Amino acid sequence: MGVRFLHAADFHLGSQLAAGRGESTDHDETLESAVYTAVSRLFDLAISERVDFVIVAGDLYDTDSRSVRANAFLEEQFARLAEREIPAYVCYGNHDPVADAPTYVELPETVYEFDHEAPEEFCFPNADAPEARIWGQSYRDRHESRSMYRRFTPADDRIPNVGVLHTGLNPDGRRYVPVGRRDLAGKDDIHYWALGHVHDARVFDDEQPIAYPGVPQGRQITEPGPGGALLVELDAAGSCEMEFVPTSPVVWRSVAVDVGDESISSIPDIERHIERSVDDLAATTDRFDGTSVSVRDPEWEVDGYVCRWTLTGNGPVHETLGADPEAVYELTRRLRRTLAGRRPFVWTEAVRDETGPPIPAIDDLRGTDRVIDEFLALADEFDDAARDRFRDEVGMLWQPVDDHEEGRPDELALTDDRLDELVDRARERVLGELARRRAD
Repeated sequence: MGVRFLHAADFHLGSQLAAGRGESTDHDETLESAVYTAVSRLFDLAISERVDFVIVAGDLYDTDSRSVRANAFLEEQFARLAEREIPAYVCYGNHDPVADAPTYVELPETVYEFDHEAPEEFCFPNADAPEARIWGQSYRDRHESRSMYRRFTPADDRIPNVGVLHTGLNPDGRRYVPVGRRDLAGKDDIHYWALGHVHDARVFDDEQPIAYPGVPQGRQITEPGPGGALLVELDAAGSCEMEFVPTSPVVWRSVAVDVGDESISSIPDIERHIERSVDDLAATTDRFDGTSVSVRDPEWEVDGYVCRWTLTGNGPVHETLGADPEAVYELTRRLRRTLAGRRPFVWTEAVRDETGPPIPAIDDLRGTDRVIDEFLALADEFDDAARDRFRDEVGMLWQPVDDHEEGRPDELALTDDRLDELVDRARERVLGELARRRAD
């Protein structure tokens, strides 16, 4: 016997996109309503796919004050499920803990809210003829230190058992439900762990899937790519099929643009060069490489992209941008004006200048100076094999931070590609500085 359900989390209703808008645009309404649009699409998906039930693993609201609009919106969305006899199982997380939380509108009876004092079991469709059990527990307050999972105790494993937790998977933490991935994997009587709290969609294929659907709509540059939810087919024999379905109307992109060419020297030159990069913004996701999760081709149309352009390279444009403190601001203004009219629209969140002054080609520098030759020899030793050894030695220190609440707002995890990029950029900067000082 199996069930089919939608696993979602981290709606953060009541929050806005941090898109850096200082002036009114034609896309204000799209940007301001993006979070609500994405969540509405989740409910559309549950209805069109005729799922057995929906799980929401915490942080439905962005703050524990729970806005009236958000509460009324959820009542309407859950009522749509109720009309089709689709129950929903909801736990609350650190942004919307249960203690002292105001309730402006009551949710339908088909919404089963997990208690915050002790773990609770709900049976689908009912306790008399259960086809699945759903275990969970809500947060009592914002910093929940109880690990909770130990008390998820299904009677047997003859039907699918699902565990619902809002956790950062940090067993050493003192908040956000401290528990380790190994701890959850050791619960053999739970067939699927439906998690929330981490905003990046990810799935761990252990003895049973341990999954985060991520946010349905990214709200800042640290939540890039399309957001969505997981469509899950599960049975008690251990068979599980998972599909990530995108829902976000607005997609965040962080784009590095090399403007080091000699032909690029003015702000209009940079603008034209960036415009040529826009065609590469297609909303795809590679988050599930190496897992059994498939990614559905987006059936919805992306309304727009919010981009941070990082300018790189060594060339004359470095002096152009550095000569006037308003140069980057002017470039940002021009990009917002020219790209916002595209379909889908492209809104510029920010422009970051990481360019460097022009430097001679490496081959032209060899043999010209002893210090430069020594540096090039040292840099040449850090080849691909050396980088692989470095990764092996550093190990887990460079793994992505699991809990966004513990990281800095502008912190990005160091991937293999980003490590290569940083090494290459460091080499160029040191070489450029050496060449400049030798020339002086």
